[in-house]
Amino acid sequence: MSIVLLARDLGLSISTVSRALNGYHDVAPATKQRVLKRAREIGYRPNPGARRLKSGRSSLVGVILPAASDGVRFVDSVASSLLGGVEVELENGGYGLIATMQTRNDLEREAALYENFIKGSWVDALLLVRTRVADPRVELVRKAHIPFVTYGRTETAEPYAWVDTDNEKAFYLATLRQIEFGHERIALLNGPLEYNFVRLREKGYTRALAKHRIAPDRLLMLNGDLSEVSGYALCRSLLVSAVPPTAIVCATDAMAIGAIAACRERGMAVGREISIAGYGNSSASGFCDPPLTTIDHAVFENGRHIGQSLLRLLRAEAKPADIHYLEPVVLVPRKSDCPRK
Repeated sequence: MSIVLLARDLGLSISTVSRALNGYHDVAPATKQRVLKRAREIGYRPNPGARRLKSGRSSLVGVILPAASDGVRFVDSVASSLLGGVEVELENGGYGLIATMQTRNDLEREAALYENFIKGSWVDALLLVRTRVADPRVELVRKAHIPFVTYGRTETAEPYAWVDTDNEKAFYLATLRQIEFGHERIALLNGPLEYNFVRLREKGYTRALAKHRIAPDRLLMLNGDLSEVSGYALCRSLLVSAVPPTAIVCATDAMAIGAIAACRERGMAVGREISIAGYGNSSASGFCDPPLTTIDHAVFENGRHIGQSLLRLLRAEAKPADIHYLEPVVLVPRKSDCPRK
């Protein structure tokens, strides 16, 4: 159905229907809801080519995702939930989400993908995920004068819009729980240090240790690629060390599940002889053996906040420096961690 027929069906002007679909605030809320409800009921979708020709806008937001750590899946479950939250908000605002994948950690190729998005006028805004400590993408997109929101923060002093999870607090809580269980040799299985969230998680871990005057041991702080395979391999190396840890906190549930497998291989009872905690509250975390103590970071809600923030920028309702949102975290205790024997 065309917008003309949709307007006729509703008994409204084409201009009113168009402005309601695009989220303009000069349309009465009741009218806007009526238009959106009827559009959903009849499956109305604007013609992207016609819209672009008329307005010079694509009504799309672009995102370039890192490949899932197994190198096979397009996205992992965390990214899927995040994008689901983004899409819900964008769709309500008359925008869509277009995604592609960066299959390897190649900064030059990734920059070229962003250049294609920008120079081809494919998108009206961009979402940058998995931010690096020093992230050249932020400056690239800023210079292009295109609205963008980062999922995560960087160390740049320039103002930009970001939504993030409180990674530092997450690993402070996870580590503090192990200390309160009586553990002192607590290992950290973390991600690549180029990413800012990895640095923040390490900071939370060391802050909890410092609170109880436990000196951090660099031999217990290992970095991998966030996958089950990486968690398994790193945990195996720790278990054969001269003085192995009695507790392990992991950067993802996937790494924790790999660590559990490594412990089981050596005949160690996780949740009784060794304590393991993950991060993410993934769908698998409550069903592994034993069920995994983890951190819930409301990733779908993060996505919704990102979608809302993108719409505010696209509608010029806020400046980038005004959009900062830190999603709280919650510890989810289960059976995989335990007091020190």
